[in-house]
Amino acid sequence: MEKLLHAILWILEKSPNGRARLDLAKLLYFSDGVHFQKHAEMITRGDYIHLEDSPYPVKLNEALLQLKDKGHIEVVPKIEGNGIQGFALRFLKPMDGLVLSKEEKRVMMKVVEVFRGRVVDENRHYPNLYENYVVTPLFAAIPFSVDRINTKIHVLVQKSLLNLSGKMFRVLFERSE
Repeated sequence: MEKLLHAILWILEKSPNGRARLDLAKLLYFSDGVHFQKHAEMITRGDYIHLEDSPYPVKLNEALLQLKDKGHIEVVPKIEGNGIQGFALRFLKPMDGLVLSKEEKRVMMKVVEVFRGRVVDENRHYPNLYENYVVTPLFAAIPFSVDRINTKIHVLVQKSLLNLSGKMFRVLFERSE
């Protein structure tokens, strides 16, 4: 849980306008997924479930409540012409004893930079991670396994698409051993 708390704070600190709860959940998922692909372990070491609209860390609500109660984050309503349109989570102050490594912060920064605003078009930026959660049944645990999470990367290494004079050519090549 401590890694999750620090990851949430780190992402919110790098997001000056705050983040919606679902956007934060997706950023955590993609950060964990990218780190898992490179190091075979997740940053937060937590479980994710497939909700209707996103991958969701099982302990996220508990972590947000703890951070809010201790004054590390604030929850601000987004007020527009037609009323409250959700809430933004904003960073207030860090926790003592940051437990994130330099590599974990680097991976999370890459993910945050891809999604500077809202988290949209995840299938374009992280197709294999997006596929991993959308093929998981609703309200089921999203598995993180080497066999399942790297499927698209493996296909893209073997095939490349070229656009030549408006025509699409598929070029197959074999990897040299």
